[in-house]
Amino acid sequence: MVDGNIEQIVKEILAQQLNITTDRITLESRLMEDLGLDSFGSVEVAFALEEKFGLKISDEAIYTAKTVKDIVDYLTNQTSKK
Repeated sequence: MVDGNIEQIVKEILAQQLNITTDRITLESRLMEDLGLDSFGSVEVAFALEEKFGLKISDEAIYTAKTVKDIVDYLTNQTSKK
């Protein structure tokens, strides 16, 4: 899977979970401060990403991700190991 596809999928899942458009989401968007993602939302996003990518996301990764780029980088790293 190409990194650009990962970025687009992450943006689409975040947009769906947060009920916003993908054009409001950039790699630099901060999950809590810019997008309003709370801890419950983080878990929902993680479940959606796990299902989409067929992998398990660690709790540490869920709670340490601060930006959209953090999520994309994590998924890029994990999918390259498959």
